[in-house]
Amino acid sequence: MDIPAQLLPGASHLEIVGNRQAVIEGVKSVLAYESTGIKLHLGSLALSFEGSDLLIRSYQQQQVILSGVIAALHFTSAP
Repeated sequence: MDIPAQLLPGASHLEIVGNRQAVIEGVKSVLAYESTGIKLHLGSLALSFEGSDLLIRSYQQQQVILSGVIAALHFTSAP
């Protein structure tokens, strides 16, 4: 079901391009940042990326563009 983001205020949006790039909208803060793991605070959830050569290319207006080799991602409850 494709629901426009405008109908879900405060909801996060995630787009993944292969295993090399991710665009995440609705990011509140960066909780952890290393080349092998990045953890983002999305409000009630935290989103963790695992991989290698991970890099935040851009972080502006609650949008993060992440690149590198993404091996896994996990959603958990926010701290």
